Amino acid sequence: MSDAIPVHSLPKTPSQVPALKIFRFKNSEGPQKESLVPLPITPLPTDTPHRHTYYEILFIEEGQGFHEIDFHSYNIQGAGLHFLTPGQVHLLTFSSSFQGYIVAFSEDFYTFYNPASISLSQLSFFQPVRRQPIITLTSAEIKYFHNIMENMVTDHLSAETDQALIGKYLGLLLQKCSFLAQKDVLPVESGANTIPEIVGRFQEMVEKNFREMHEVQQYAQELSVSPDYLSKIVRKFLGISSQEYILDKLLLEAKRLLVFTNLSGKEIAYHIHLEDPSYFSRIFKKKTGLTPNEYRGNVRKSTI
Repeated sequence: MSDAIPVHSLPKTPSQVPALKIFRFKNSEGPQKESLVPLPITPLPTDTPHRHTYYEILFIEEGQGFHEIDFHSYNIQGAGLHFLTPGQVHLLTFSSSFQGYIVAFSEDFYTFYNPASISLSQLSFFQPVRRQPIITLTSAEIKYFHNIMENMVTDHLSAETDQALIGKYLGLLLQKCSFLAQKDVLPVESGANTIPEIVGRFQEMVEKNFREMHEVQQYAQELSVSPDYLSKIVRKFLGISSQEYILDKLLLEAKRLLVFTNLSGKEIAYHIHLEDPSYFSRIFKKKTGLTPNEYRGNVRKSTI
């Protein structure tokens, strides 16, 4: 156990636009199923806890195992789409060979080539509170995504391909994923699941700045609204106050560090910019019912 959770970043590229990368799964057997072009296996370890600086889509066509994402375990039995946001801690445990694709991309890559499309923070499978990171697929849907990915991979590996084409493929892929995710929402709930832009922007800001920015006032100022208005609209659509949302994000990061590193409670408090370690211990116990050390001991016995 180290003092840091491994962080995977996209390989550097000479392009000014952050690259998108596509890989096969590490334990794929033989050539990609029905693939028209060779595709490299991911060079990064996936079977130990780690996180990314980028977004990731796992399109699993075949395979069995478990996907652990931030202390939630998802059973993999066949085809599905799995979604990951920057900073989440996860790992894959294989019990059979996997077939499919890993699509890794930055927010900048997506927005650069899809400026008029919905923001990533508005997509339900990327939203922190309502995140449903798995979409199961029918046989017809597997074929649909396989065809998209085959064309995307062919162009991705071509030296002559315009990156704008790959960017548009990504936009199409996410648009179809969003459509499938919305099908799982009951009609009476569909309105409640539409997050206003300002709430999505707040969530996005918290994801990026929670370590340094702890106060609602700071986010309200950046969003050009009053703290009271921000708190009311966040509570209406997310079910918790803005301050609780920020605190929950801080404590999730603390839990990750407690379980996956050897950092002390004091070091973790400083890592998330809480200068009073005793205050950190008090709020941690208030929210979880355990001291940081108790939580570390209990969860390490039962988690990945």
